[in-house]
Amino acid sequence: MSAGVLPRQEHSAAGAWGGAAVVAARVRAWPRSGRLAPALVVLLAAILRLVDLGRTPIDPFYAGAVRSMGTSWHAFFVGAYDPSARLAIDKAPVDLWLQVASTNVLGFTPTAMLLPAALGGTVAVAALYDLLHTLAGRRVAIAGALALAVLPMAVLTSRSDTMDSVMAALVVAGFAVGARGMRAGRSSRLVAAGALMGVAFETKLFEALIPAVPLAVMWWWGAPGTRAQRARAIVASSLACAAVGLAWLVALSLLVPATQRPWAFGSTDGSAWSSTFVYDGWQRLTGSTPINAGSATDRVPAGAGPLRLFSAHVHLDARVGFGLGVAWISLVVALAAGAWRSLDRTGRAGAGALALWLGLGTVIFSAQRDLRPRYLEAVDPAIAAVAGLGLVLGASAVAARLHGRVPRGVLRGIAVAAVIMLVTVPAVVTAGVISSHAQDSGTPGALPTARLAALSSYLRSRQGGARYEAAFLPVAEAGGLIARDGRPVLMLDALGHPLVTPAALQRLIAGGQVHTAVVGTARTPMADWIRAHGSDVSAAAGQRVTGTVYALAP
Repeated sequence: MSAGVLPRQEHSAAGAWGGAAVVAARVRAWPRSGRLAPALVVLLAAILRLVDLGRTPIDPFYAGAVRSMGTSWHAFFVGAYDPSARLAIDKAPVDLWLQVASTNVLGFTPTAMLLPAALGGTVAVAALYDLLHTLAGRRVAIAGALALAVLPMAVLTSRSDTMDSVMAALVVAGFAVGARGMRAGRSSRLVAAGALMGVAFETKLFEALIPAVPLAVMWWWGAPGTRAQRARAIVASSLACAAVGLAWLVALSLLVPATQRPWAFGSTDGSAWSSTFVYDGWQRLTGSTPINAGSATDRVPAGAGPLRLFSAHVHLDARVGFGLGVAWISLVVALAAGAWRSLDRTGRAGAGALALWLGLGTVIFSAQRDLRPRYLEAVDPAIAAVAGLGLVLGASAVAARLHGRVPRGVLRGIAVAAVIMLVTVPAVVTAGVISSHAQDSGTPGALPTARLAALSSYLRSRQGGARYEAAFLPVAEAGGLIARDGRPVLMLDALGHPLVTPAALQRLIAGGQVHTAVVGTARTPMADWIRAHGSDVSAAAGQRVTGTVYALAP
């Protein structure tokens, strides 16, 4: 693994693609295997997300945080990035809690780190089937779930060390619960859906709110009752979403004394509120997010514009553009053919809400300046759902119009060809994603395996009775070492905000609390102070570039 964060696990990918042909055959015979077909689709989704998972590179930032959060309940709750809980990650640690649990059970391995995301992506497929089955029946549900199961961007994100797939599973589950409540006329289920949206916000913040407006619109259009009753249900759901979504921030502010709260990464004042609403909120939308060393490697280089999601940059055209195009074209064809008439009020409301979700996601991610591919998981379920709706309902409507004028065999062949196209083209791209061990979390600042091992060996030999294994300026390089050794480090800086002053560092050195500092290529007042007062030991620490590691003495 080039990042050198965690050891590799070897798996065999043989036979992973045989399942696609079986699923396609089962879908064609869905009336005779109504329960088997969705199970096979979910099984295919699980295979694509789990096969050879352990060979995927891990983001050292999250790997270090998961290792640190497993060292104490305090570090676990506050989302500590380092075992000393001096620095915290930039968002609520809900998803990382799942990774901590997974690594505690299975060991600190790549597979254990990635397992929650892979399972989240699989659950999202099952939840989308349930949602579409409630709205439009089994055929549409099978088509939409199958489209999401093989959608390359969804598979890529589910095989990456990020929170987006778990967020997507929660969002689709919320939509499914809301749709069931709408059909049953039970507003309490919309409130439950709002709570799930709140958990999704806790998981990946503002991405999760893109489907919130379509969910409310679906209820307004399709739920029984008076306007006042529907409005009250939407307000109650919104309050549930807000209460759950802000629960961790409020609990952190009320339960953890200010002196024991770590500095939130990306914030301007150290607070998790600033990190959430400014760094991960407004700045992500406007593209003014501060760039850490190497953190731009996972960004989309294509400029904002209506064709961005169809560009060849980072394979957007193949991984998401094809599916997005199919969704929009099939939607237009279905509307032109009058396919919406085959749905009842609930189904039309749900279909309209999914189309709105698709539209919002397309506009936002085409215009957002600071875009990472993983953000598209907030619209991937809508792409698959609308593609399934449009293809199945549109084909049925067109067939009804052409009945008696075109042989039934020809129409059936066209329908089968459309399904094969929907599945085969993305499946081929997905095969490439898996075989290349691609991921979209990035590995900013990660040290190669040999250099990380040499640095670890050197620092452990020098630590002695010191409290800290080393003092660190580069955040990502610290994450790799934390993930490897699990020892406390002294974080000196967070995106240009000093966490320790030179005077405080000097006192720690004098007290024997830290013997070595890793400054990397940083050019800050603290880096200049360390270079002026320390001895360059970069070569002894196994680093190729001098001026990056320094021995510190009183």
